[in-house]
Amino acid sequence: MDMTTRGLYDHPDGWRREPIMAFAEFVASSEYLEHGRRPPAKDADQKKRPLRDSTRKNLVHMFGKFVRWMAGESVNLFSVTPEHILRFLDAQVTGRGKGDKDMVSTIRERHVRLLERVYRHLEVIPNPASIAVHGIYRGEQKDAAGVDKPTVALTTEQEEAFLRALPGEPSDPKQNWKRRRDRAMLALAIGAGLKVSEIAGLYIENIGKPMTDGSITITVNPAASDGTSLPHDTILRKAYVGFLQPWLKERAGLDVPGKLLFPAALRKNEKIDRVTLYRHIKATFERAGMVSVDHQGGRTLRNTFAVRELAQGTTLEQLYDLMGHRDIKTTEIFVGLVNKYRPVARQA
Repeated sequence: MDMTTRGLYDHPDGWRREPIMAFAEFVASSEYLEHGRRPPAKDADQKKRPLRDSTRKNLVHMFGKFVRWMAGESVNLFSVTPEHILRFLDAQVTGRGKGDKDMVSTIRERHVRLLERVYRHLEVIPNPASIAVHGIYRGEQKDAAGVDKPTVALTTEQEEAFLRALPGEPSDPKQNWKRRRDRAMLALAIGAGLKVSEIAGLYIENIGKPMTDGSITITVNPAASDGTSLPHDTILRKAYVGFLQPWLKERAGLDVPGKLLFPAALRKNEKIDRVTLYRHIKATFERAGMVSVDHQGGRTLRNTFAVRELAQGTTLEQLYDLMGHRDIKTTEIFVGLVNKYRPVARQA
């Protein structure tokens, strides 16, 4: 079959001569959907759901940026290297402020996944975009803007130090209600693996009754977390329930409008600001004397939950559900971290 009976995207020559037009055809085809990391979305009749016009236009615009960047580097789709791709990704986010870290990471992710699909379709082996992904996750470009940092968790000893440093000790009369609220919030981050956005959006009704083993189920509602999470249940093990129960009792007695578990103030039905919660997490790391921990944030606490669960016998599939991940490949990252952060627990 020659080029007259095939689309531009069906033949390498089409990508060489008119790469943007070839991509526009490709992104409108079912093959683009098949080459994604996730199974393509399907309608009720099980037919693959095509991308929206606006989505396709945005993807073509993104790919066009890469084509123009390659032209400036005197390379093309078939001569570009993983190092080229990393430099391109860095060029897309240079100049963005520190407050845009999540957006910057998303920009890099969307570009590199797009390129992965192109190279899978072209059957280029090894896939230079996939190699670039591994370079990002290994931290080879540590100083590049927007690079995802290596996954970090706390060891058993570090976790114990963090818990000892939690604010709002119930027996301390000098602590006010906000510090006791903060204590429970931080305990949920490390004890149940909840994201900061999920914690801020919890309602009293999301906390289940103690189970026979003393653990508590916590239900995450996507709407409460501003749509950043999938609906799922996680678990707060018995060892961490004691950090939450005093606050549950106190919250029941507070005259606060609404049913937010962690209200920002007594007079208003408002969520606590995420920046405030991040600040409390960082302050607790500092009180615990862990200034050397690479990433003093909520993600490290969530990672600690994941590693601890695997070390204690939770299966990968069970952890996938508890974390509310969209792709089990994300969950698989934690398997290789157990021996590093919980070697004794793994052997027990």
